[in-house]
Amino acid sequence: MNVFGITRIRNEEQVIKNTLDHVANLVDGVVVYDDCSTDNTVQICQSHSIVKRIIKGSKWDPTPRGRNKAEGTLRQGAYMAAVALGADWVYCFDADEYAEFVDIDYCAGTYYFRLFDFYITEEDKNADYTKRKWMGPEYRDIPMMFKVNDSIYFSQRIPRGMSKPLVFGGYVRHYGKAISVEAWEEACKYYTEHRWLSINPELHKRWEGRKGLAIHSMSDFGRPLITWEDRFNEGEIVKI
Repeated sequence: MNVFGITRIRNEEQVIKNTLDHVANLVDGVVVYDDCSTDNTVQICQSHSIVKRIIKGSKWDPTPRGRNKAEGTLRQGAYMAAVALGADWVYCFDADEYAEFVDIDYCAGTYYFRLFDFYITEEDKNADYTKRKWMGPEYRDIPMMFKVNDSIYFSQRIPRGMSKPLVFGGYVRHYGKAISVEAWEEACKYYTEHRWLSINPELHKRWEGRKGLAIHSMSDFGRPLITWEDRFNEGEIVKI
């Protein structure tokens, strides 16, 4: 049985090596769709032994509708490449996510993972992002591992055609909000200028309001921060 990871990335040189090192302990190979990176992301991926194929995008569409489409459909190319390479299962991850597989026996059709956002705080603002201590109590349950079948199609991060049953697969540390102050501001710029403008006014307004607020004492949703170990306390975590 072959398990392949797939990921769509752009300008991830700060994090991609660490993430590939981590994913190498979970899968047999990785297919990367590079969404027209302008930094050293592709070169880093090319030098990593777990990466079996890199698909290079030819054009980066900066419009919100173009970005909205790309966030999903570009993963389809990576998925098909993984299938062609012999994948029986596909794990779909982003470059800022570290998963912990929990009791995955590959008997279900699809596994979902519980994802938590880590944050930069005053006490660890000078630390490496992988050493962040605090995260929000909010979580998202996201289907991320799929048994290969002919019906799967990515038009967004979660594809259509997933096999059933859908069962719990593990936990994810999401570092997208915790990489650095500079990365936080770049994320705010991306979501306000290229992602949600004219697509989702509420989310556009939310990210606009986050500019200049990389250092956190509360979560983005106004709740006290918790530690990774606290995720087992059902009384302190909140689904969003």
